[in-house]
Amino acid sequence: MKVINFGEKACEKVRGYFDSYLDNELLVETNHEVLRHLASCESCTQALEARTRVKQSLKRAVEREEAPGILLDSVRRTIRESGRRRFFAHPFIAAAAALALVVSGILAVRTSHLFVPGATSGSEALQALSSEAQQIIQVGLIDHVHCALQLGKWKELISFDQMRQDTGKGALGPEFIGLVPLVKEKLGPDFQIVQGHRCRENHRDYVHLILTGQNGSILSLVITEKKGESFSRADLVAATQASGIPVYGYSQDRLEIAGFETSQFLAYVVSNLDWAGNLKVASTIAPSVSDYLRRLKG
Repeated sequence: MKVINFGEKACEKVRGYFDSYLDNELLVETNHEVLRHLASCESCTQALEARTRVKQSLKRAVEREEAPGILLDSVRRTIRESGRRRFFAHPFIAAAAALALVVSGILAVRTSHLFVPGATSGSEALQALSSEAQQIIQVGLIDHVHCALQLGKWKELISFDQMRQDTGKGALGPEFIGLVPLVKEKLGPDFQIVQGHRCRENHRDYVHLILTGQNGSILSLVITEKKGESFSRADLVAATQASGIPVYGYSQDRLEIAGFETSQFLAYVVSNLDWAGNLKVASTIAPSVSDYLRRLKG
């Protein structure tokens, strides 16, 4: 249970406890105070709605996946080999334990367990960020979750010619089609570009490349025009530098997000890779993608 100490910077404190609020982990009186704050703060209400959509989308994406046979065999073997035979003696307890292992296994297969240095969970890492930083993270995360995972577009292979079609059909069009060979060259054979398109989510337009890699990894390059946001103005510290370009890394809900920017665009690499793997991909493509976007609006 957590109790919020309301005071200065109330919005940041409230947003830091959104995950606990959504998971019904707050004390009753604290929960009421959160509700009162939301009733008078439109910005926090919108931020909570965005967080809710992300969590619901991730839940639906995981629930649609069936456990691989190899995972079920592993669960059964774990139960058999466990020395705690009394614990598993009751059929209901054994079934519940098996279900928990299956669910956690699916998450491990679909979205590898992730971490942020200095934090024990993605939620804790997010709570440590300012409200502005949290909003910037959500910009890239929402499109990956909704489009690549929830809609299952990572399974839909589209040809280069289809991606190059008129943007009215959702394809990249001539303006952004050059990102496809650029990213393919930089990442090499370890990743396959499944598709590239333009999409709209949460009242925002995106350019979205979806890739798949080894060991079931699903990765998105998400690009959107700025609406006044900037990583550099959000109290963030770059995780690394790629040819002088700051790359910012985060972890939330078992997904890794790495972001970089130009004067007019925000760009994100979002995936179920581990922290180092996702950051490596972002650092590899950041200089070339940034240069492409600068020339695009030059």
